[in-house]
Amino acid sequence: MRWLLMLGGLVLAATVTTSSGCGKHLYNRDNLTEDLAKHHIDLRWGRLGNAAVRVTPDLRSAFITAWASRLEGVELQDMDVADIALLDEDTAQVIVNVTYVEKVNMSVRTVQFPEVWTRTDHGWLLSNIGELPQL
Repeated sequence: MRWLLMLGGLVLAATVTTSSGCGKHLYNRDNLTEDLAKHHIDLRWGRLGNAAVRVTPDLRSAFITAWASRLEGVELQDMDVADIALLDEDTAQVIVNVTYVEKVNMSVRTVQFPEVWTRTDHGWLLSNIGELPQL
């Protein structure tokens, strides 16, 4: 009888431990930093399909369309995260510095734009496309 109670306790402990590790709570600030880096590297090199993997599913098509249009006249040189502010445990405001070359006149410019990232059950995802300053 005693072993049955111990077995029940172990099963309960395993269930609580397993269920507490599921979902978006698996992802923390370090995961956000990693997802930002992967996303911006893909975007920097024009791999829009790869970059879109880290965009909320309902915005992926619009993200690809918007960035394909933006990249027609410019060549991205660098994307650098300037600031990350956690608005709450599941939302982050990210400021990105973008350095690019205008293809027409070959001038180099740097602009800042904000991104909003949301922690989901599948990791951190970009949850807005945002308006960029004139690229």
